[in-house]
Amino acid sequence: MDAKKRLKEMLKDQETYFVPGIFDCIGAIAAEKSGFEAALVSGNAVSASFAGLPDMGLLTMSEVTEVSGRIARSVRIPVIADADTGYGQPLNFMRTIQEFERGGVAGVHIEDQISPKKCAYYGGEHEVVSTEEYLNKLKAGLAARVSDDFCIIARTDALISYGMDEAVKRANLYLKAGADACFVVGCKTLEDIKEVAARVNGPVIVNINDESPLNQYSYEVFHEIGVKMVLYPAVLRNLFLRQAVDTLSVLKKNGNTKEKLDSMATLAEFQEATHLKEFQDTEYRYATEKGDIK
Repeated sequence: MDAKKRLKEMLKDQETYFVPGIFDCIGAIAAEKSGFEAALVSGNAVSASFAGLPDMGLLTMSEVTEVSGRIARSVRIPVIADADTGYGQPLNFMRTIQEFERGGVAGVHIEDQISPKKCAYYGGEHEVVSTEEYLNKLKAGLAARVSDDFCIIARTDALISYGMDEAVKRANLYLKAGADACFVVGCKTLEDIKEVAARVNGPVIVNINDESPLNQYSYEVFHEIGVKMVLYPAVLRNLFLRQAVDTLSVLKKNGNTKEKLDSMATLAEFQEATHLKEFQDTEYRYATEKGDIK
């Protein structure tokens, strides 16, 4: 099934989906091989992996769409991209949507922070634009889609600095305007998530920091509450940094990686993940026979 259509169906069904954050094709392949139905291109992780920069709106639209497109085309599962604040005003966001869709991404989420944005976990105040400004941008993005199956997920950061009532009000306005789902950032407790799910009139998406107290609940808990998607945007980013430093430290100290082999993929596993056998078979099928040239 087309990835866009699959994501659209996922946002409409009665299931709950856990979605890991990724930042490259290997991460996307790992998510797919692990059985996840979708993956999220984390803006925070891409900013760090692509440019070694913090998540403060420092990457350009073309940089993010190019990375996200490559990732989306490496797997069959739907890939959702982080579109930050849309990279400008309504006209800019229209082009942003077209570039993401052209690249093969199944959907994006766009936030209502002021620009330049900053990661929700950096602390401090998180200012948001007026609902009128955000809705104009959202409606422009919806109109710019080539396919109605391309999903635009509204994201509100209002909960962090403005409280639950403002976040719920915005979520419902965004859904009424045509967003396929609403991503409410800033829930700190299970009670916060329950209130959001109960008061928002449409598919609700939340995210979990691995160090948060929320990182203890199961699929059954979120499904019972009625959450549509639970995002784990930082899991692979954090795992890679820790494992990379640990393993490279062993190599530097010992001159080999023998004690780390159990935590590393084998060459055969890596080749299987990148479909080497399929490409070799294709190469052989179309190879010119020796002596065929006269």
